[in-house]
Amino acid sequence: MEFSLLAISTLWCRPRKVVLDLRPLQCGYARRGIGRYTAELAPRLKALGEKLNPQGHAEFQFFTLILADQENPIPDIPVLLRAPKWKRPWLWDQLILPFLLLKRRVYVFHNFTALGPLEQISFPVLARRRGIATVHDWHMFAEDAADVEKFYRQTRRIQIQLKGLARVHRIVVDSEQIKVETLLRSVPLERVHVVGAGSDHLDAIPAGVWRQENFALSIGDTPNKNLAFTFAVLTLLRGRYVHLNWVIIGGRGQVLERLGLENGKLPDWITILEHPEDGLLKACYQQALALVFPSTREGFGIPVLEAMRLGCPVLASDLEPMKSVLKYAPGLLPLSDHNRWAEALKRLLYDSTVRSEAVAAGLSGSLKQTWDAAAERLIELYRGV
Repeated sequence: MEFSLLAISTLWCRPRKVVLDLRPLQCGYARRGIGRYTAELAPRLKALGEKLNPQGHAEFQFFTLILADQENPIPDIPVLLRAPKWKRPWLWDQLILPFLLLKRRVYVFHNFTALGPLEQISFPVLARRRGIATVHDWHMFAEDAADVEKFYRQTRRIQIQLKGLARVHRIVVDSEQIKVETLLRSVPLERVHVVGAGSDHLDAIPAGVWRQENFALSIGDTPNKNLAFTFAVLTLLRGRYVHLNWVIIGGRGQVLERLGLENGKLPDWITILEHPEDGLLKACYQQALALVFPSTREGFGIPVLEAMRLGCPVLASDLEPMKSVLKYAPGLLPLSDHNRWAEALKRLLYDSTVRSEAVAAGLSGSLKQTWDAAAERLIELYRGV
């Protein structure tokens, strides 16, 4: 009898398996906001979920799903499943992965890029009852979506996921704006939860060396980052003898395309930084006059939060979710008026009081947004499965 009770007790206290899909870190999202979101949350989820309770038991045990031909991007989390090379990888996700999750007795499967256009990743619809699907944006369904996004939204694998998302156990979104867009897709309200990004990932990293001065900073090279708008604003300022430089973090080819400089010749006041290490990124934030972020649409806008945390004033478009992240009226500007953006930059350059107010507002707004807090909210969702 005692042996049976011991066996039942041991079985009852066995950690429940959680599989994190880390494929976003192995393909096109690795150096973008989705990659940051995945890379920062995964180790924190493991540390929090595998923490021993007073009885000496862990609540969860974490594993990963990765691509078969690549190394584990977070070695501290053991690999449970590897996605093989298929001509159509999404078929493996939909037809094979759900049965492997069932066979391995996985309690929660967390996909960090539901609806991502990348072919290597899709949410397994048949695993929806134990699934957590993170939807970062609905960009491909926007009226002004790029041609490649319009193509993807018509594909069979995206249509399958759209139907499956309405029945997924829990959907995680970055912001209230994306929550609203998700609800418009006939997803029940009780299944949608906001888990925003953290702002503290650069805190402990030593700042690198960046010697350029007197510059505005832009992050990202995708069409929605609206680099041509910033180019027009800075050109306007320079025509008024306010000679600001411009540092852009993004791929050189994409930046040249966005600026219409197909000959590859940049003005000498523009510098492109490709894939900087976090230390150099931190130095750019700390030394920039401002982060200029006239994005036309975002899922969250992690660069805005990073800049706020590091004392860099932010000028952003007065749209959601930037309005909810920044919450500082003088830093939110309409995309219809280049002059207002130019004057806002000029004030930050010449008025120390204006700059101090912008820095203080950013620091205040970013302090409570941490990755640990986001991980705790996700752990609560795991318990609900």
